[in-house]
Amino acid sequence: MYQRVKNHATRIDAVADGALLKAQGVSYDISSDDAGGMRPDVGMSTGGAWLSVDEKDIDATRTLLDI
Repeated sequence: MYQRVKNHATRIDAVADGALLKAQGVSYDISSDDAGGMRPDVGMSTGGAWLSVDEKDIDATRTLLDI
């Protein structure tokens, strides 16, 4: 099961962290209410974008993202 680990102001910020995780073999998911990236202005007003990872990867993610 995936758990939210970090909230980002924009999807682009979440994608940047996601790329770092992917390079280390950590799968992730990004959830945002921004019409799939087509309306970034809406996402910023609804809480940004959440980066989620599998429960087994939470400790590694916190280390990699320094959170």
